[in-house]
Amino acid sequence: MIRRVAALVAAGLLLCACGSISPGAAMSGWVKHTGFTGNARSLFSDVKNSAKDLRNHSLTSNDLHTFCNVLYVDDGSMQSSLPTPDAQATALLDKAYRDFASAAVECYSAIVVASDRAKALATLSSGAALFSEARARVAAAQS
Repeated sequence: MIRRVAALVAAGLLLCACGSISPGAAMSGWVKHTGFTGNARSLFSDVKNSAKDLRNHSLTSNDLHTFCNVLYVDDGSMQSSLPTPDAQATALLDKAYRDFASAAVECYSAIVVASDRAKALATLSSGAALFSEARARVAAAQS
């Protein structure tokens, strides 16, 4: 009886070992599968454009709504690719994506509420810092 249990435990451990991959390989697979690198460049471009647009007081509300909505949609798309195989990268990306979503909402109302421009810019800045840190973590986790 003890031999059977030991044999079953040993077989289970061997099977588990056969199916496991390294954390770096898991992160590399996630990056490739989600298109993270290209999508991250696109999202960061949206952030920069939104910040530029928020500083442009001559835009109409329709213009600002359109630009902010692009950020919101792209941010939501990136959010849907979480979690990553790395808990720290997931936490950083989640915080950055939440900041970008908040900034997009603040940006959307910035024509009517003037203080929302400054608030949206500050939130974009916070999200951009987190996003940069998260991208560095993703790169490090692939090693």
